[in-house]
Amino acid sequence: MLRGLGFDNNTYIFLASGKIYNSEKTMAPLLEMFPNLQTREMLASEEELAPYKKFSSRMAAIDYTVCLHSEVFVTTQAGNFPHFLMGHRRYLYSGHSKTIQPDKRRFALLFDNPNIGYVFNFSTFI
Repeated sequence: MLRGLGFDNNTYIFLASGKIYNSEKTMAPLLEMFPNLQTREMLASEEELAPYKKFSSRMAAIDYTVCLHSEVFVTTQAGNFPHFLMGHRRYLYSGHSKTIQPDKRRFALLFDNPNIGYVFNFSTFI
């Protein structure tokens, strides 16, 4: 989706996420396409994260803060985190924050099609 929207391999991406199951394997394709992918563990040292590690809400606050001040925010879920963040970004940037919220139902139908071609317009799914 990011490639379809015009983001290239020089794009810096911050992944706001908890522990990803089997991350070395599952994240490899994304890291290959976007080598500048970062997480809070990559941006902060163990010493800097130590006071927050035992508290998931504090770790989420770090992710929230980075996403709040990012140039573009892309959400893949519909929970409280992205909803509060989108509202906060709208307020902070006077309604001019770049936020991408893909239509997951339409994507599911698209990816379920065995005859899908590589080139298509992703903007219809946002």
